[in-house]
Amino acid sequence: MSRSSGGLFAGRGIDLPSVGITLVTILACFALGIGAGWVTGQVPDWYRAWSEPEPSVSASSTPTPEPSVSLAALEPITRALDEDDALAGVVTTEVVERGEGTFTAALGADGSTASASASGDASASADPVPTRYVRIDVEDGITVDEPAFVDFVMTTLNDPRGWGSAGRMQFVLTEGAADVRVVLASPYAIALRCPDPHAAATVVGDGATPSPAPTDGEAGTSCATDGIVPVSIYDWTAGLTRFGEKRTVAREYLLNHGVGHVLGAQDATCESGLADVMVDQSRLRQQCKVNAWPYPDAGAS
Repeated sequence: MSRSSGGLFAGRGIDLPSVGITLVTILACFALGIGAGWVTGQVPDWYRAWSEPEPSVSASSTPTPEPSVSLAALEPITRALDEDDALAGVVTTEVVERGEGTFTAALGADGSTASASASGDASASADPVPTRYVRIDVEDGITVDEPAFVDFVMTTLNDPRGWGSAGRMQFVLTEGAADVRVVLASPYAIALRCPDPHAAATVVGDGATPSPAPTDGEAGTSCATDGIVPVSIYDWTAGLTRFGEKRTVAREYLLNHGVGHVLGAQDATCESGLADVMVDQSRLRQQCKVNAWPYPDAGAS
């Protein structure tokens, strides 16, 4: 009698090939059941993914049109540059009508933001001198010697005849948040951003701590309210008609008149004699003399 295959299942009447087929069948059914359960679990998610409408891309809102700006034709500046121009940072008489609309803080010749000390005899006073921080921004796309421009601005603001006369205040240059922002810009940017450069700010108390300025979108705001002194590169280069060849005086006037508005001073009038710095001297009466200083009788620099 022949012997059957030995091993674990020997002597039990079990056919090993049949056992293998059975095990494979069981495992296949088990796997099929697990797979069916997984598929069933995914059906709700798949259904939602297929049946729910995909979010549509919202139509972009219509861009707010830029306000129209009407500029008078700029007369060509044909004169030769001189030493006073160099001191004010003017390096060309070719003035662009419109810059890039972006601005960069300008620094002094050594790249620092330290300004001159307090004006007049303030340094000799035992009382602390109120400080006004000044940021000087230049529109990208216009040409100017920035260190020279910065030096001219700070020297003017800290002149004994200026707003800080007799220790009233001192002006300190900064790259950050500032009480006063002198902005040298193209005629287009000035007309767009500061349509009424003679609108004065409202000063609360002594103005030592400026109130938060309203945003550009709020009604009634002005450049002065935002602490901005707008200076057109065209006026800075050409001067003002009423000042004739006194372009340095015209530049000092542009700065001091604008800072006056930021500090809360209102426009003044002149019938005759020396004009107040807050008179609109671009339209000065012939009976009046131009003046760039809040305190013209104070000691000279």
